[in-house]
Amino acid sequence: MVHFLKSRMFRYGSGAVASVVLVLSILVVINFLANRYNYRFDTTENRIYSLSDQTITILSALETDVKVVAFFAIEERKALGKMLRDYAHHSNRFSFRFVDPDSEPAEARRYKVKEHGTIIVESGDKSERIRGAEEVGLTNAISKVLTGRQKVVYFLTGHGESPMTSLARGGYSKAKEALVAQNMVVRDTLLFAHTGRIPLDCDLLIIAGPRTRFFETEIDSIRSYLEAGGALFLLIDPEVETGLELVLEDWFVSINDDFVVDESGIGTRLFGLDYSVPIAAEYASHPVTEKHRGLMTFYRYARSITRLQETTSMEVYELVKTSYSSWRETTFSNQKPKFDPATDIRGPASLAVAVKSLPRKAIRRAEVRTKTQICVFGDSDFATNQYFGSQGNGDMFLNSASWLLDEGDLIAIRPKERGESRIHLTRADARWVMWLSVVVLPAFPVIAGFLVWRRRR
Repeated sequence: MVHFLKSRMFRYGSGAVASVVLVLSILVVINFLANRYNYRFDTTENRIYSLSDQTITILSALETDVKVVAFFAIEERKALGKMLRDYAHHSNRFSFRFVDPDSEPAEARRYKVKEHGTIIVESGDKSERIRGAEEVGLTNAISKVLTGRQKVVYFLTGHGESPMTSLARGGYSKAKEALVAQNMVVRDTLLFAHTGRIPLDCDLLIIAGPRTRFFETEIDSIRSYLEAGGALFLLIDPEVETGLELVLEDWFVSINDDFVVDESGIGTRLFGLDYSVPIAAEYASHPVTEKHRGLMTFYRYARSITRLQETTSMEVYELVKTSYSSWRETTFSNQKPKFDPATDIRGPASLAVAVKSLPRKAIRRAEVRTKTQICVFGDSDFATNQYFGSQGNGDMFLNSASWLLDEGDLIAIRPKERGESRIHLTRADARWVMWLSVVVLPAFPVIAGFLVWRRRR
């Protein structure tokens, strides 16, 4: 026995057994940890294989049970099943089940389902019905069954604003559709000439791109609305005077008579935009912008909006900042602007301000608000159909509206669509790619073969 234990066979054999046991132990530990701590990585540009920040935010805040009944045939469930499992992974209050309408006609009849691909979302005594298996629709349906009273949003008209229903590049139909998808009631025909005042059920007043000055009665109505705890979302372009400038000064917001020039070159390199389109990637620590870290927004021909002074009576934040390569240009001309230290102000420039304050007076409203909230942006183009889907522009608009409506759970970065990944090459870049692929890389094995041949000789 002693001789066997000292033999070479035992030494090598025991070493092999120990190695196998060690490897198996490591594999068991790795599988245990992987089972217990489930981490996923999505390296796609738009994170198309992961749930969006908006979805995760809503699921994490669930306080009531949400049930999903999906009427799909067995062969149609693969993609939706993966997505629903991802939903359930983020909340134990979310559950789902599949029903085949052909093999379970009683369930289909009970839910009044006549077509494959129908999804029913239930929470308490509320339910929503959607078609298809897209994350955007499912998340919005969950949001709707969780929401109590629908918030009412009014778009002011009559001062040159683009119609909310317009599908043109300068219209706001995409912004309107996005608000409706978040379970908001949108009324886009508020005309002071007809009503004479802001309706009592107005939870948010949006003024997007006015072109003419307001009448004094309109200015007084907006002033009274804000003093009584209203919510205002103003998007105002350079070279426009509305008469609201003095009203907003009472809330420590300055609408400056300038436009922001951006010579960082980012807009030109990435989007083919010139100096009149400032790019922003720096944001205040505020609920509107807390999800925008590392996400760009850009604004076509924007003026600066700044805080007048520090104040303890209300919360005033400069939300969006341009780069140090920008400045506030005060001279309007057809020539390319040049920085003048005597009149212009070096960046970063503030493009938006958010205000939150106690109301200054109380009047009878449909729902009493405890705060006056204001968002002012120095550009109206960033939320138009042309730019709404670009980078973080649409999210900036929707998050501002959600904050103004006290819908904190809706402040998020929304699902992105699968997009095209294109490489834009200049003529010089294309020439370098051609030389590298046709001449340089094929030359390496030829040269290596020649050197080996010479060495052997």
